[in-house]
Amino acid sequence: MVAFAVTTAGIGFGSIVLGLLAGVLLVASVAEYLFPVHYTMDGSGVSARGLWQRRSMKWSQVRRVIRDEMGVKLSPLPRPSRLEAYRGIYAWFSENNQDEVMAAITYLTSPEAAGGGDRPLVEFIARSPRA
Repeated sequence: MVAFAVTTAGIGFGSIVLGLLAGVLLVASVAEYLFPVHYTMDGSGVSARGLWQRRSMKWSQVRRVIRDEMGVKLSPLPRPSRLEAYRGIYAWFSENNQDEVMAAITYLTSPEAAGGGDRPLVEFIARSPRA
C-alpha cells in the first residue's frame, strides 16, 4: 500500500524525491496503526511511546476514563468535547490484558495511590487491533 502510494506520488509529481516524501508522510500519519506502542503506568502517570512521538500525562490530569472494546481513553476533559480526539492518551489493549490495565487505572486514579512512587505498575506493548 505504501509502495503504491510512493510510486503514484512519484509519477504524479514527476519526482522521486517528492514520491519518497509522500511515503514518509503517509507512514508518519499511520505509525500508531503500523508499529507497536509501549505504555507505562506508574504512580506518577501514564506514558505512551511510539515510533514518532512520546506522550505522558499525570494522574492528577485525568478527569475521565472511557473504556471501549479495543482500549481505554484517559482524558483531561471533564465532559465530552470535540477536542477529545486531540487530548489525553488512548491506550490500546494487548491480548488479554484488559482486566490488568483497568485494575491498574482504577488503583492509580484512586486517592490511596496519590504519590505512589515511580515504580511501573503496568507496562505493556500493544498494536492497534485495526492493523
